[in-house]
Amino acid sequence: MAVLPGLAAVVALLFTWREVRVAEQGQLTSRFNDAITNLGSPSLDVRFGGIYALERIMQDSPRDQPRIVQVLSAYVRRHAGVPAAGFAKEPTEPREGQVAPDLRRPPTDVVAVVNVLVHRSPRHDGAAQVDWSLVDLRGLFLSAWAAADIAKVPESRTLPRGRAPLAYVNLQGSDLRHASLSGVDLRNAFVDEANLGQSQLLRVDLRKADLSYADLTDANVLESDLTGANLSGAVLKGTFLGGTTATPLPVKPSDLSRAVLWDADLTGANLSGVALTGAILADADLTGAYLAGAHLRDARFSAADKSLQKEIVTGELSESADLTNADLHGADLTGADLRGVNLTRADLTGANLTGADLRGARLAGAELAGARTERARGLPGSATTPG
Repeated sequence: MAVLPGLAAVVALLFTWREVRVAEQGQLTSRFNDAITNLGSPSLDVRFGGIYALERIMQDSPRDQPRIVQVLSAYVRRHAGVPAAGFAKEPTEPREGQVAPDLRRPPTDVVAVVNVLVHRSPRHDGAAQVDWSLVDLRGLFLSAWAAADIAKVPESRTLPRGRAPLAYVNLQGSDLRHASLSGVDLRNAFVDEANLGQSQLLRVDLRKADLSYADLTDANVLESDLTGANLSGAVLKGTFLGGTTATPLPVKPSDLSRAVLWDADLTGANLSGVALTGAILADADLTGAYLAGAHLRDARFSAADKSLQKEIVTGELSESADLTNADLHGADLTGADLRGVNLTRADLTGANLTGADLRGARLAGAELAGARTERARGLPGSATTPG
């Protein structure tokens, strides 16, 4: 009969555990409600308290993380929304003798929310998505790297490897002009129609991200991975995507292998040494672009390839790429489809055109000294007649 007292003890323990769990859930609910109330306070200090209270709840109760991610995402959209009239106009360049205006920065409470979401554990997100669509985050500084690691960069000459977890983030139509993003994971992110003009992207992972119709005018995209990204209709005028040997830290060229750059504006862009292997560049404007040493093996510049149409989400493929005055010296164009491409006055000195198809390409004034042209089709004097 000694079993009965033991069984009674087990039952009592189960009831006690259940009561403790109910009490804990009640406390979490109370903490959550208090934090939400604090987020609506007119006092900045009280709002900070609400933000960090939600961060603590995420740490204590991972199952509550999805709704907290949604709440904090909505906070950013509410407190830093893009004006209904569109992207805000920025001050023009100061005249001689005038003081340059300070660049805009996001509100401090919005920055706090961004940092809380960046330092969460994404494995507890469930179906929740960080949604910063149509937000004004101009001048945002976002980095996964600790200050101590950054301080070691000049001596080690290597960048930290950490990544801020923002895969699948929604930044559609957002204003990120002058933003500085380093070590950020933006795989499969939705960045379409966003404004990233004059932004600084250092070692950002944008694989398979949607950047269609995004504006990256004069942006510096350094050592970033855009493999398979969709840049259809994107504006990359004067964008720097190449490598640099500058001190204190040399950086590698960015990777745009298999990226879709249909109808993109790349006039004057620096793509030196960039990997564009298998990229789609039909309808793109590369007038005056710097592509020295770029890897363009099997890149597709021609509108004659109708199979490319299925790669284009919106719009119709109509023209081959414009490479007027482009600098392609030393570029690897092995097997590239250049049919009908405008290469007027392009510099192809020392380029590798082995197996490339240049039928119908405009080559007036193009420089081909030292170029490898084995099995290339459509070149003047080649065995194959242009067509």
